[in-house]
Amino acid sequence: MKKLLSASLAYLTFGSAAAAAPLEGIEINGFLSIGMASHNAENITSGYEPIYNSYIRRRPSYEEDSDVGIQITKQLREDTSVTTQLLAQAANEWEVEAVWAFLKWEPTEHWQFRVGRVRTNPYMLSEVVDVGYAYPWVRPPEEVYSQVPSSFSNLTGADAKFKTILFKNDFSLSVFYGATSTSIHFPANLPMFSELNKSIFDTVRLRLRDMYSFNLKYGNENFSVRAGFETTHLTIDPPGTAMQGINTVLNIMASGVPPLGIAPIGLDYVNYFTANNVSASFGGLGYQFDWKNVVSMGEIVKRKMGTPIVGDAIGWYVMGGYHVKQFLPHITFARERMENNKIRRFNGAINAGYMTLTGSQQTLDEIAAIMVNTGPNFEGGSGSQSSVTLGLRWDVYTGIALKGEVKHVHPDNLTPGLFDYAPWGSANIYSLALDAVI
Repeated sequence: MKKLLSASLAYLTFGSAAAAAPLEGIEINGFLSIGMASHNAENITSGYEPIYNSYIRRRPSYEEDSDVGIQITKQLREDTSVTTQLLAQAANEWEVEAVWAFLKWEPTEHWQFRVGRVRTNPYMLSEVVDVGYAYPWVRPPEEVYSQVPSSFSNLTGADAKFKTILFKNDFSLSVFYGATSTSIHFPANLPMFSELNKSIFDTVRLRLRDMYSFNLKYGNENFSVRAGFETTHLTIDPPGTAMQGINTVLNIMASGVPPLGIAPIGLDYVNYFTANNVSASFGGLGYQFDWKNVVSMGEIVKRKMGTPIVGDAIGWYVMGGYHVKQFLPHITFARERMENNKIRRFNGAINAGYMTLTGSQQTLDEIAAIMVNTGPNFEGGSGSQSSVTLGLRWDVYTGIALKGEVKHVHPDNLTPGLFDYAPWGSANIYSLALDAVI
């Protein structure tokens, strides 16, 4: 697997002369993924169809795993270059975004500096997470890779990387400082009552400030380990949306509403459905093994948030596979567990008070579950799950791979896992993808 990742990174950094297309000193490369996924989950209790990871439904959907990207590099001089990567994803209605745009300076063989829009590395696959060809799955295990969406890893700032040979193996250490702003879009047409049916899905702005990132990697072509840690300050800005409307009601209830006989519920619920410059952190450990025909990968990550609408979580996976000529059958075990779940903690008095004040037909518990679980950037914030994935990768030609897999998901009792509504028992996720690099 390490060899496959190295080859994919070579495409992205234009280390392959055959792949690059020089044009007056400009080098161009790209990647493409076309994927399809569906599940067999049912929710008999509510009568609503569960949606997995915000996109995957019972009918085949293409949003989760389809994208196209192009990367352009201009060498200004021997030690300096400019790189831009443009990405369009089906999940974002194929809108083109400049995910990378940076100036790179390499004064020596040991040092590299970049400034501009770059991607931090919270995961082992962060640099290639949009390049499906770089890994064996149709998509990396969601129990780990949904915790920090890739859009939150594209930041504006500066980083420095030091690399050398240590005890006959490659060693690298990188640090980053920067910030970013992005939008959170809630999916439409979810089952809500009339007072929230439209406005709750308005765009909410999210800002990350003072982001510090540290990553180190050690190993060789056959075996390597990596460790990373990120810390930042998070602000969720929901003015004018139903999210802010709910905050307003909760803030009134926090101080009490004597005319209605509602006792104060406490300051802990002030601005409950937002975040204002709260601390957040994310750390992870991982390994890659690729020896003869045997490949294996694994990661364990932990997310800690300072807001109740995004739960603290820990996730891990272990993958093993065996090359048989052009085929790679593989199996992956994965697990995500919410560690400090503050969702659905409204007691009966708070739920009743909210319904009295607003005339809502839904409790705050129900609203919180729908709002948080269905936001693609909140990743199902109140559920834990485990899974087993059986997959097969076929390298049809150099640079083209066809992949298929079946993932058996088992949400913990009384939680939806990564579904928006808890399915009736376990469920299967069926996925196909065609990946290419050019």
